[in-house]
Amino acid sequence: MEQKKLSIMSSALITYFVLITCFILVRVVFLYVSLPFSAEVSDLITTIFVQGGLMFGLSVFMFSALAKQKPKQTLQDFGFSKTSFITILISILIGIVCYFLNTFIASFFRNIIAFLGYEGIPTLASGTTTDYSVWAFILQIISVCIFPAICEETAHRGLLLNGLKGMGIVKAMLLSSLFFGLMHLNINQFFYATILGFIISISVVASKNILPAIIVHFMNNFLNTYFSFASHNNWVLGDLPSLIENFIYGGNSVFSYFITSLLSLACIMMLLVLLFTWLFKETRIKGVVNMLADISNINRQYQSGNVIMTKNMVDMYNLNKLMGDYNIKSLNKMIFTDLESRPRKLEKMEILFLVACIVVGGFVTLSTFIWGVL
Repeated sequence: MEQKKLSIMSSALITYFVLITCFILVRVVFLYVSLPFSAEVSDLITTIFVQGGLMFGLSVFMFSALAKQKPKQTLQDFGFSKTSFITILISILIGIVCYFLNTFIASFFRNIIAFLGYEGIPTLASGTTTDYSVWAFILQIISVCIFPAICEETAHRGLLLNGLKGMGIVKAMLLSSLFFGLMHLNINQFFYATILGFIISISVVASKNILPAIIVHFMNNFLNTYFSFASHNNWVLGDLPSLIENFIYGGNSVFSYFITSLLSLACIMMLLVLLFTWLFKETRIKGVVNMLADISNINRQYQSGNVIMTKNMVDMYNLNKLMGDYNIKSLNKMIFTDLESRPRKLEKMEILFLVACIVVGGFVTLSTFIWGVL
């Protein structure tokens, strides 16, 4: 008897549960087992194994096996596709803005949990180094910036965001962001990682592509790494973070701190809105405009008898007749066609693995605050 095919959501949640469980076990092992290499080389080896093997490899190949489809199709479903130079540029700018927002949020929540008694814990976090040479900088870019950007986005904005769309796109964005925060496995990073994850999710939904998310993630980590090395080596703009921190926190009163913080946050949010609007126009809207131009061109050629219709051209011509005058309602349907599916009720298996993922990630994250472990 042929085995029943798992739903996309079930496949995604089962895969992520196995992923996060293995991730925790590997973190425990590497926390107490020292590799006979320098800190930078050890970080790189750990990153290749954890990020490449679990975050990327497990996400793609286990999901493909459960969903019974080829890995190439899985990568397409995850949002891996070509993009334009302008989209890449916009994504870089969003990443720069997100770095400063991330710094602001991290400082805010760090002060709150410190007030509640959190003193920090020893972790496996990549990026901690005492070697500030150029070679160490290159290794940090690979292990802290490139691998996490590609592999963590594959797991969270590819596997989870795509896999949980059956719940509704907003819930999928919120849950993939929550899991992204929990994946860091410590209370110190949870808050800003969750918020950053949601912003990154917006870039995927706005562009229908995972590459902007990878670029935003890379830029956030790269700037953090660069400024860490630049401040020690007197590189260009190495003192920029301290200047910004002095501007925000250097006031003589709580009122001045509140005003500068509020103004800084307002400017950052305005920039993000403008950049996401630009990204949306460059991707979704521009794609529909180009398609409508093709339809109009085919329509003119067909009516003049100067073209033999292929199947794709027939489909576009029929779409042209169906849409008529391209009213606002029909245009909106074309732009948001991938987001129109109605949320469905979760199956028992899906609920089970969803809760299991939250419990496992949440328990470890809370334990870092309560007991100071992992």
